[in-house]
Amino acid sequence: MQDLGGIFMRVYINDRWVDGDDVRVSATDRGFMYGEGVYESLRTYTKRIFAPRQHYERLKRSAEIMRLPFHMSFEKFRNILYEGINDLEQDCTIRIMLTAGDGEKPNLFVYIMELQSPNEDLYTYGVNVGISRYRKIPRISLPPILKTNSQAHLRLARQEKEEFYEIIFLNHEGFVAEGSMSNVFLVENGTVVTPSLETGILDGITRNVVMELAKSLGIVLEEKTIDVDELFNCSEIFLTRTSAEIIPVKRIENRVLFENEPGGITSLLMENFRPHIFNEQSLW
Repeated sequence: MQDLGGIFMRVYINDRWVDGDDVRVSATDRGFMYGEGVYESLRTYTKRIFAPRQHYERLKRSAEIMRLPFHMSFEKFRNILYEGINDLEQDCTIRIMLTAGDGEKPNLFVYIMELQSPNEDLYTYGVNVGISRYRKIPRISLPPILKTNSQAHLRLARQEKEEFYEIIFLNHEGFVAEGSMSNVFLVENGTVVTPSLETGILDGITRNVVMELAKSLGIVLEEKTIDVDELFNCSEIFLTRTSAEIIPVKRIENRVLFENEPGGITSLLMENFRPHIFNEQSLW
């Protein structure tokens, strides 16, 4: 779920902030040569960073899997991020990359960029999504909880169907997994359904928030394996990602889910998403 679009406003490398136009990367950095690195993407809401603790813990987890030394405390991590945004007036995306460096000493990069959020019309009219012919890399080959820089299959999938906003991957068994940059939810007979972690998906932070939101609203929620046919028989589909929150799906391949406005449960979750997160202290 990686997209480095947007304009760099500020960049932090290892121990200092530098101007985005003056960024220099060593030719020996294995993160850029071979994709040996991990990353996280965060966003702000009016100078407040969304879910910094959750992103920090997930970055640590990925670093441990890759055996990349990362001993920074959460307090220092959080302070660095707030240093980067403290004089910015607009909301922004924060991209963090921990690379293998020269193989001995890792490099930490923090990119402050323009917020990568969809056009507001997408929330009203929805998006079109397709199904990739490429499969999600099986967990026996790559742990799904690892957010690594080396994700060539995502680029291949996007090139495959450029007319779609998002591409949905199936896992190696043919079950619905996740999008190239988002988690997937369906509504079936009034129940919100999402692929289980056993399907081999990333435990998205916004995915988890939406699951808690659904439960708080009394909506029945189920995590399970999802057959492809369910994408074409459910009443609603929506996507979740940190930078975009909840995005309604208007069309899946050639099947139209709604004409004028998103379905009732999707709309209810969209309306309550921000009040929910602003009232949840653990997310700040």
